[in-house]
Amino acid sequence: MKKSQAILLLTAGLFYSSFAQSDKRVLTFAASIEQEKKSDFLGAIETMKSLNDTVSYDITLRLGWLYYKAGLTAKSLALYTNAIKIKPQAIEPRYGYSFPAYLAGDYKDLIEQDNKILEIDPKNKIVNANLGLIYYYKKDYTKAIPYFEKVVSLYPFDYDNNLMLAWSYLKLSKNDSAEQCFNTILLYSPKDVSALDGLSTIKKTQAINGIMNAGFLKSYELSEKSDYKGASTALLEIYDKDSYAINLRLGWLNYLAGLQKESVNYYKIAATLRPQALEAKLGCAIPAEVLGNKNDLKAHYESALSIDPHNTYVIYKLGMIAYDQKDYAAAKAHFEKLLNLYPCDTDGLLMLAWTNYYLGKTTESISLFNKVLCLSPSNESAIYGLSLKTLEKTKNTPVLKAK
Repeated sequence: MKKSQAILLLTAGLFYSSFAQSDKRVLTFAASIEQEKKSDFLGAIETMKSLNDTVSYDITLRLGWLYYKAGLTAKSLALYTNAIKIKPQAIEPRYGYSFPAYLAGDYKDLIEQDNKILEIDPKNKIVNANLGLIYYYKKDYTKAIPYFEKVVSLYPFDYDNNLMLAWSYLKLSKNDSAEQCFNTILLYSPKDVSALDGLSTIKKTQAINGIMNAGFLKSYELSEKSDYKGASTALLEIYDKDSYAINLRLGWLNYLAGLQKESVNYYKIAATLRPQALEAKLGCAIPAEVLGNKNDLKAHYESALSIDPHNTYVIYKLGMIAYDQKDYAAAKAHFEKLLNLYPCDTDGLLMLAWTNYYLGKTTESISLFNKVLCLSPSNESAIYGLSLKTLEKTKNTPVLKAK
């Protein structure tokens, strides 16, 4: 081992010396991460290779990332391919594959991996949007549209995907559909240059509903001054109970104004207007969490999960609700589901570690805390978990710090 590597490992060793559970793997990851922070990617690679492990998923995944950062795309692609073989149902390594694939200009393989992700998680927002963009810039607008449409069906007030969908429609001379999307964008961003250019192209000089557009503009101007009640009033002056956009925005503004019950009510109206929209259901959960009713919060997230069963944000939130309610069996199921998709998710690993701790699964808990430290060497919660050498139960749940 090179002298610099030995010094890094020694430094890491001193930091963790008080924890009997710390092992060579944890120290090696820590040293490698320090080298990466200094842009010494080749050194970080050599440090990881010192473990002489070519089969472990987490090591393979990290080496794939480091080779990408070092600009060695062919090696990075090979390692991510190996990680995919190790965890074929995980989304994480297929995401990772996209980084060197973009660098190599290998769009065929990139499209293949994105489609594999959609086989696992059909409503994945990032991947659907990514495929839409790939086909848009290949000028294959017919193929691009279904991906943008899928995202917009889940997130009807999403700026980026409405904009790309609008221009895709316009490229195919579907002017009415394009106009509808451009007008949605103008509610999100009333002076948006791209949307106005699009309307001009189809010989439309103004928004369909100029009064509504003006109301949204006034609302944004007031909210920028933190006058959330005034911003809400601006929308109430043009209120339309059948407008998804108005109700969605009123939900957000009332939340910011501290009017949580009112916020929930507006989000519920939006969710009723677009029952398959994920964004409105996630919106309901924001003020519901402030109100503190765990059962209501759980219901909102379960409603969202019924639409998007692999949404890891929702899965994690449901796991946390179960954990807080000391329903550790249910929490374990949620965190394991998350980790099946993203095996190196630090928050998921940490919460599964504490869940196993409270279930009395000492060996599993120790292993998971060490996995957290491989990915986040200074994670206070994991260090505390390992400091409980006998892992005896304490009266209170430790303070958890998400990374």
